[in-house]
Amino acid sequence: MKTAAIRLLLAAAVLGAAAAAWFLHGTREEAVAILDPARILLLRTPGGFLEVAALEKVEEFGWSSRYTCPLVDCPSLLTPTISRIRVRARFTYRVPLAAEWKLVPRADHYVLTVPEPQLQVPVAFHTEDMQIQTTESGWLSPPAAPNREAVVRHLGPQLASRGSDPAYLRALRPAAQQTVQEFARKWMLEQGGKTSLPIEVSFEPGAAH
Repeated sequence: MKTAAIRLLLAAAVLGAAAAAWFLHGTREEAVAILDPARILLLRTPGGFLEVAALEKVEEFGWSSRYTCPLVDCPSLLTPTISRIRVRARFTYRVPLAAEWKLVPRADHYVLTVPEPQLQVPVAFHTEDMQIQTTESGWLSPPAAPNREAVVRHLGPQLASRGSDPAYLRALRPAAQQTVQEFARKWMLEQGGKTSLPIEVSFEPGAAH
């Protein structure tokens, strides 16, 4: 009885092995992509600037002018003329393209350090919906026309100063990082690279490559 059972088990094992051999025929071999820790990829760029982000925002500025007196403190007595200007500005930020960028390997990704985005000046703004309002408070206030001209003349520097504010740079940072990532990834594909490793973008003031 035991002999029959053993023969039955052996037969089952032989049949199972034969079935497995029929189903699992052949092998598939391929290389496992491992990042070489000593390999640094160089992204050769043509120079110039890469536009990385843009921010459109309504901005408002004011300009005040009043008469002065040589001997007494008349500005505190005389009322000013004030003009306010309201424009829809478009702040565009760019990253300078050096001769080459370095993709430095880490454990499971690359690190690409590039200079901080720079504001493109002069800042563009829409003129079709620009609004200017001027207030004259008295007959001893300066005339409105020169004051209105002054607020328009100082609009460019005021927009440049506003666009360089750290809060604006923090707001656009994620979009700028994504643009640089896409640029680097596209370059790698054009050069025949097929790595799927992510690219971490770091901005560094005054970074040189």
